Amino acid sequence: TLHSLFGNIQEEVVEDAASVRLQQQAHRQQPSCTLDECFQLYTKEEQLAPDDAWCCPHCKVPQQGTVKLSLWTLPDILIIHLKRFRQVAEHRHKLTTLVKFPLRGLDMAPHVAQRGQAGGQTVGCWAPWQPPLCLPPRDYLYDLYAVCNHHGSMQGGHYTAYCCNALDGRWYSYDDSRVEGVREAEVSTRSAYILFYQRRNAI
Repeated sequence: TLHSLFGNIQEEVVEDAASVRLQQQAHRQQPSCTLDECFQLYTKEEQLAPDDAWCCPHCKVPQQGTVKLSLWTLPDILIIHLKRFRQVAEHRHKLTTLVKFPLRGLDMAPHVAQRGQAGGQTVGCWAPWQPPLCLPPRDYLYDLYAVCNHHGSMQGGHYTAYCCNALDGRWYSYDDSRVEGVREAEVSTRSAYILFYQRRNAI
């Protein structure tokens, strides 16, 4: 009946032009972002769901509050692990978003909790230990010295590394037993997985 009424359906299929396919592929590409934007999202204040309400110790009434993550102190060696997977139902997919990160002068000051403000005072009141003194802004500058890269999928892949030689200041690519020089512009790629920074005044 379908064939008699509408004819051969296969003949009605229209192939997309090459330009259409290229546009579809471009839209499927992961967008890029900066490392600073990643930290802004990580420390962004979030509204708790009604199911996560907390009981006010004064009025004993459940309150829908907010939560905010902040960095309290920073180490001499800062290791940043980029999330490279997305959970969809029971499957995990690798993320290939290009995260643009600086090789020199990563300023972490905007992402550290201000201890003179209300948030810092609250933590200080609850903690039985004495909080460390606030470091001057120059102590929040970091320089990149290594990158761990992952190539492949969630099921398998290969690891390589980019490292800056402390003696000559040049970047090198390490791939198993092969070592070769790379330009600084080639260090930031979609394969970057773990970033290794060192506090500038600790060098």
